[in-house]
Amino acid sequence: FALTEIQQQMQHGIGLGMQSNIAAETAALICEMTGVERVAFSNTGTEAIMAAVRIARSRTKRQKIVIFAGSYHGTFDGILARAGEEAGTAEPLSLGTPSGMVEDVIVLTYGAEESLEIIAEQANNLAAVLVEPVQSRKP
Repeated sequence: FALTEIQQQMQHGIGLGMQSNIAAETAALICEMTGVERVAFSNTGTEAIMAAVRIARSRTKRQKIVIFAGSYHGTFDGILARAGEEAGTAEPLSLGTPSGMVEDVIVLTYGAEESLEIIAEQANNLAAVLVEPVQSRKP
């Protein structure tokens, strides 16, 4: 899109809830440009992470996910975890998050060789590994 086309579209506002009338066309263009088979639109990154984790767990039939300390993946209770006192366990990152929400989360150290070893050891138990390649909290 040229800048003027984007500005024209912005004059129509943004829609929440109802899907945009250009969503299918936009998805098709993204698929064409990137080679991906499917595109999903979300209102927020938190929603995107929730859906990605749900899909990964559904497809793999596994529950455990890996996240890295210092990474940010939104505000969903199911990923608001920090490393627990016992190795391989997690505890809620914030008050009000039930411990059961993060019992299937493994929190590892970003950039550590040991973390890669744990991922390799746990590979058959993992539904997903969430990675923020450049950590927003530690740029």
